[in-house]
Amino acid sequence: MDDQPFSLLKNLAKAETNDSKRTDGKLSFVSAMDTLNIHSVFDIVRRSKAGFVRDLSSISDADGALAYENARCYATQIVRLYRNQLVSSGRNQQLTKRTGVRSLVDIGPSFPNLFKENWDLFCKVGAIEAKDSPVAYLTSLYRFAREELEGSSAETNRITLDDRRPDLKNLIIDQQSTFTPIPTLQIVNQVLSDAIHAYTDTVSASRGKSIYQLVAEKHHPFLFPYNFHYQQIRLGLAGKKPVLGELSYRMSLETPATSPATRAYGKVQNSSVVAQVMMSGLGPEQQKILLEPALPAESESHRAHMNAEESDPISQFFKLKYDVDYATGMNNPLNSLKVFVEQTGLDSDEVETLLAVGSHTPYASPNILPDAMTGGSSRYGASYVNGLDAQESMSLGSDAQGARQLLNTSVDRFDRLQRMIRLQRWMGIPFSDLDTLIMAVIHSEGVANSKAVLTTNTLRALGVWRYLNARYGLAADEFSTFIHHMAGEANDGRLPLFDRVFNSPLLYDAPVVMDGVTPIYPSGTNQALTVRAQLSAALTLPDANEGLLLLLEDIILLSNEPLSSFFLMPSMMSSLYRQARIASLFGLTVKDSRALIDLLGGEVYRNQVVNGELTKTPDAANGEPDVLDILMQLDWATTWLKETGQDIATLRRQLGVEAVENAVTQEVADLLDQLALDAQASALTQEQLVSLNMPTKDDGNNPIDWWSVVLAPLIGAHGLVTAQPLDQDADTSIGETIRAQLIPLELSEEIKVSLAASLEAFVLKGYLTQHRLMEGLLQSVASLPMDRCEPVMRWAGSSVDQFLGSVLDDVDARQSGSSTSDNVTEKLMKLTRYAGVNQQLGLTAQALRIFLAHPHWLHAGLAETLPLSLNSLYLLDRYRHWRDRCGHPEALLLDYLRRANNNAAVEQCAALLALLIGWSSSEVQSASTLLATRSGVAMSTHEVDWLSRMHSVSETTGLTARQLLDATGLMPVSAADKWKTVGEAIMSSSR
Repeated sequence: MDDQPFSLLKNLAKAETNDSKRTDGKLSFVSAMDTLNIHSVFDIVRRSKAGFVRDLSSISDADGALAYENARCYATQIVRLYRNQLVSSGRNQQLTKRTGVRSLVDIGPSFPNLFKENWDLFCKVGAIEAKDSPVAYLTSLYRFAREELEGSSAETNRITLDDRRPDLKNLIIDQQSTFTPIPTLQIVNQVLSDAIHAYTDTVSASRGKSIYQLVAEKHHPFLFPYNFHYQQIRLGLAGKKPVLGELSYRMSLETPATSPATRAYGKVQNSSVVAQVMMSGLGPEQQKILLEPALPAESESHRAHMNAEESDPISQFFKLKYDVDYATGMNNPLNSLKVFVEQTGLDSDEVETLLAVGSHTPYASPNILPDAMTGGSSRYGASYVNGLDAQESMSLGSDAQGARQLLNTSVDRFDRLQRMIRLQRWMGIPFSDLDTLIMAVIHSEGVANSKAVLTTNTLRALGVWRYLNARYGLAADEFSTFIHHMAGEANDGRLPLFDRVFNSPLLYDAPVVMDGVTPIYPSGTNQALTVRAQLSAALTLPDANEGLLLLLEDIILLSNEPLSSFFLMPSMMSSLYRQARIASLFGLTVKDSRALIDLLGGEVYRNQVVNGELTKTPDAANGEPDVLDILMQLDWATTWLKETGQDIATLRRQLGVEAVENAVTQEVADLLDQLALDAQASALTQEQLVSLNMPTKDDGNNPIDWWSVVLAPLIGAHGLVTAQPLDQDADTSIGETIRAQLIPLELSEEIKVSLAASLEAFVLKGYLTQHRLMEGLLQSVASLPMDRCEPVMRWAGSSVDQFLGSVLDDVDARQSGSSTSDNVTEKLMKLTRYAGVNQQLGLTAQALRIFLAHPHWLHAGLAETLPLSLNSLYLLDRYRHWRDRCGHPEALLLDYLRRANNNAAVEQCAALLALLIGWSSSEVQSASTLLATRSGVAMSTHEVDWLSRMHSVSETTGLTARQLLDATGLMPVSAADKWKTVGEAIMSSSR
């Protein structure tokens, strides 16, 4: 710099010696510029004034402020001179060119001639290189932050822009990076991910793991673990879409109708237990934390690892779950309330709620005497966290220095506390309600859960409650009564559930008191009558056979409690409330609720509801249904009944479950009497056959017995024509039978043809006449169309010849004085019942004939006959729904079933079915891979209904068939890649 003939830098500060070796340890101005890597005035003005003065003053005595002002002045002048001396690039401007005669004349003064601008220095409006573009603005901000703000002082604790956004300095400025919008969250995630990776690369245990894997494995703070792909699924299925688990119920291969009294409802690839657990809204890592084995005893664990190199599992637990170093006894840092709230994220009031102490201390109902208490010795609201330890319940106190402490803690209790805190946050319900629900499950499991730990049943209960709460608004303490006893305690100023149900409002002079001695049944004393009246009013039940007494009789018949419990005891009161609340939950009367439960599973189901027990082996492959399964099946049944407009009483009568008196009016009796006369007149006789002049011998002179031999397969007792196959026309089947009977006769073919025609006309006339009689009767009695008479009778297990034969037998019996016509009446009532079902379903004669001939076309389990059961009734209803909604002729639907069951090509079946259910052929094929009867082809109405329900779910969620199967196939132990696949698919469908 000293060799320069003229240097602006030398003139910036006051004159000084050029000697750079100063005795005071300071540098000259010029040397200081070298040290600061400043080589021109522009290097100075690029810095902030304060930063330049500060940096210069630390190494030189030169006047930094004066130097900065002089540098800014010089820089301004240089820029101005540069602009004034700009010359044109010399490139000819297209606008100045002229042609023809005008090109011979000077243009004269013009802007291009006077001001020869260098257009290469200009840009279009809106270009990223423009001085007023967003890039220029952001660049100025970046420079301002780096030079003015960060360079204004030398504070060491300042967080610089490079620390906040280390990616900015490497950001390439182009059209895409400038104008492509990027969500702020994406930027934040990227910056944090880079910082996390920079840290994890220094930790051997975390090196090479993705961010998603790291946050899923982390257990502290309590907002972890965080499964990104599970959260994608939850967000994508939020709102009115079915959540995980509920998807399995919507797409269940079986329904409570097609597989009654089993746990098949809710199963797609996995069992209904998995579906119920998934409905809890808990991710795989969260479930793993809740179901982890309990810690070993403190003393045993410490002794076992005292001299071992591996870490004590208790120490590992406290480090992993609470991020504290474990110390035994009172030295445990978590005993300090201050440390506990810091490590758990709770405040002091939430800790009191967790422990049910202080202002959240529970209180018992004044209307429950000590001998009949429901909670036992455990503390309401904190029973689970206190566990089975013999020591007193946990509480809060102070040490000698006045610091707040957790008292009566233990390793097991700290384990329970962290599970409870996490679960409460994940479920979003008060600690007291959550504790009530958990303890209800534990008590219901009994000796199978002697250690009072969280189990699969706990997660099942949470899942079913969450579903019912979202659908019906069912409270947690009400749901808890479904699986155990009613709570008689409360806190936070609330009434105990017992008082809310039975004493709010108070309808009588005295409240209902659970004293354990007041009888309810069967005593007829005034006291018992008063109590029953109070209970009926509280449960909004009529004190009649379909009300409280109906519930009491079920309890007496099915309860696991001894006879001495039929007093005002917890088991009795809870059972009454359970049955009544389940009925009201689904909008049913107690009588209808009991009838529906009986229809779904018989006495076994009624027993489950009366006692409210959970299965002891929820993971068993073929376990028996428990009250949780029954609740989900009741939800399905009531939904189906509402959709079809049916009521339970009618349904039971149609299925023949409900006994109906055979009350026959005089009009019907007269019709039966007339039918007997007409049947006698229509019966075929040998005399009528003789009038046909049939030959008595064949060509071999062998006698021919036309009545007893040739026509024996067609004409039965009383001269009634026997029933013909449903899959053939009557004239065809009769003709084939007659021709087959004529084969052994030694007659010429011409004669056989003539005789066959005469016999066919003779038998067919009798057949049609007799059928007209029954068609008229059923049309009069049941308004049944005539073409459906034969299939309905066959469906009912009868036929025209059988019924008319019974009528004629009854006539003969009455003539002998030994009949009362009850048999005929019962058969007619049965026919009327089947006819009513057919009318309700709107089945055509063609469809009913086909399903009677091929019942497996309705359901693979109906191999031989088509009974009138809940299964067949439901599937026939689904067939009607399919027929009415598809918009195609019924013949096309039946043709599909024929093709599918006759081994037509998979692609052909898929294309036809796709047309009939409004889905694509590829989706039908993809979904049908799960079908077991014939892979890739729906062979029955049952399987078509499943595909239709799956199509409906696909439209609701926006997911393809393959994606839906992937979603319902998820389990807590599924690989991370499967969760990722489903999560990304759901998020894509939500856009």
